Amino acid sequence: MSTTEASVSRTQDSIIAFKGSLTRNSVPALWKTRKQWLGDELVSVDVSQVEVIDTAGVAFLLEIMKATQGTKTPLKCIGASDQLKQIASVSGVESLLSLS
Repeated sequence: MSTTEASVSRTQDSIIAFKGSLTRNSVPALWKTRKQWLGDELVSVDVSQVEVIDTAGVAFLLEIMKATQGTKTPLKCIGASDQLKQIASVSGVESLLSLS
């Protein structure tokens, strides 16, 4: 998968899994399809298979969290890479993302 490609899948246990790249090149296409995979019962976002992420990818994750704020359970971001943790830290949003 190239650095401009990304895919998303939703599991039955309310986890959205991203794979590939979450960058300024891939995020717009993913956001356009959000009605297909973003639902009310979302509890976690799995980013363990994200190979590349930039600030657009972090902003994308924050938008997902914003879209699910009305749910009973706070959204968790699982499988965060060191790259994601560094960008979130430098951007001052690591506490908002609930990274693990």
